[in-house]
Amino acid sequence: MHNKNYIKLMDHLEGLKPFAIITTGRTGSDFLQSLMDSHTEILTFNGILYFHNFWYDSKCNKTKSIDINDLLDEFIGIYIHKFKSKYDYQEQKDRLGKDGTQSININLNSFKDTVKSLLTNKEVSSRNFMLAIYGAYAASLGQNLEKKSIIVHHIHHSEKLPEYLLDFPSSKIICMTRDPRANFVSGVLHHRKYNLLSDNSSHLYFYIHRIIVDSYSVSHLDNKAISLRIEDLGSKCILESLCKWLGVKYENSMQYSTWAGMQWKGDRLSLQSNPGNGFSEKMLENSWEKKLSFLDLYLFNFLLNDRLIHYEYKYKKIYFYDYFFVFFIILLPLRFELRFFSYRYLINKIKENQYKILILNFIYYPLRIFYFYSILLKKIIGFKFNRKYISCDK
Repeated sequence: MHNKNYIKLMDHLEGLKPFAIITTGRTGSDFLQSLMDSHTEILTFNGILYFHNFWYDSKCNKTKSIDINDLLDEFIGIYIHKFKSKYDYQEQKDRLGKDGTQSININLNSFKDTVKSLLTNKEVSSRNFMLAIYGAYAASLGQNLEKKSIIVHHIHHSEKLPEYLLDFPSSKIICMTRDPRANFVSGVLHHRKYNLLSDNSSHLYFYIHRIIVDSYSVSHLDNKAISLRIEDLGSKCILESLCKWLGVKYENSMQYSTWAGMQWKGDRLSLQSNPGNGFSEKMLENSWEKKLSFLDLYLFNFLLNDRLIHYEYKYKKIYFYDYFFVFFIILLPLRFELRFFSYRYLINKIKENQYKILILNFIYYPLRIFYFYSILLKKIIGFKFNRKYISCDK
């Protein structure tokens, strides 16, 4: 392709409307992105990309004159699993396709040549480099860049938005959400299974806080934001409403979960494997009703009652006397917290010389209690959860 054509393509990429995806726990942000994977109008990448972390930490970026070849080698070296997904074990992209025998295999030389061509006569800035990365990745998959009208960046964490918004200040934000009780059970158990360092009160506190804050994590921004329930991703009318909000036409490809056009069955953190090639309610099943104690269920129903009603999740009506009972129940350990004070847990941590974790457990337990009291206080003074979310057009 002639350089003039690449310049024209880069001009087109610079005009794409930007969107970002963030999560509030185990809420399906990866799954949503996988539904966008083959959409002809959506430019996206292979999963979560902490691009601006890379940019600000880059050794190549700290020189007076950036060597684009070295910068590309540095980027690919860090994110090799994005280009050769046989190395992406946790996300299970080493087992793509119906039979689980496929993986993404990008021609790296061709990819690098395309990035450099797109950056012809352009400053190698964070914004331009990111656009070129996205464009070259899509081109490597045989996608038509001229048909792209939006770019969707899966930034995952709301706290990573500030640096991204410096480059894309007009970006809209999609916040994935889920029934908070199922989210809590999924986050604690799945992370404990694959990361023993998360088996402590500090992680539990962080996870609860993240779930409860939900899309209010972006309420301080001027950017337009909307929530999307993972439970709704199997609904065609929801996907149609999402496309309308994104400003693209609905395509049937959004009913299929893929990476580089190859079927994806979910990450290895998921207890269930996707039996089909699209949304599966089975993958969301985690028996949270049984894994949470009676008091846990009572407490979450009370503290998050307005949230459950707003998002149309199952709930039980609360009464004036519940305020009295909840005040004392907050002091009691949650079922998942009891583990951190069990004899077996304490002995194992002492044997492993993990005294720091033991100290953290005794610090974050009262912090969790104070946090729950702050939520109770907000309820008393009349706070009502109210965030916009995608629903079917009536």
